Amino acid sequence: MPTFRKFAFPDGATANKLLASLQPLDFAVPVGEIDNTVCVDVLFQEDCPASLNPYIVWPAPCGVHSFLGWDAQYEADYKEFATPQSK
Repeated sequence: MPTFRKFAFPDGATANKLLASLQPLDFAVPVGEIDNTVCVDVLFQEDCPASLNPYIVWPAPCGVHSFLGWDAQYEADYKEFATPQSK
């Protein structure tokens, strides 16, 4: 199932190293530097690889960038994973 996640990496080298393993149909959008971290949004064709899980961030929906048509899914995931008490 396609998955939309937001990431904050400590530096560009870490982001480049980890994002180099994206699959051909995954789509990454560099958001820029926010709070001294390199931020990237990724729309995965499948699930998010476990190697990226430590870098997932959950800004309040939907942050400074979103993929067209993915706002509702991001909000649902935000409620489930970032604020589980709000279910």
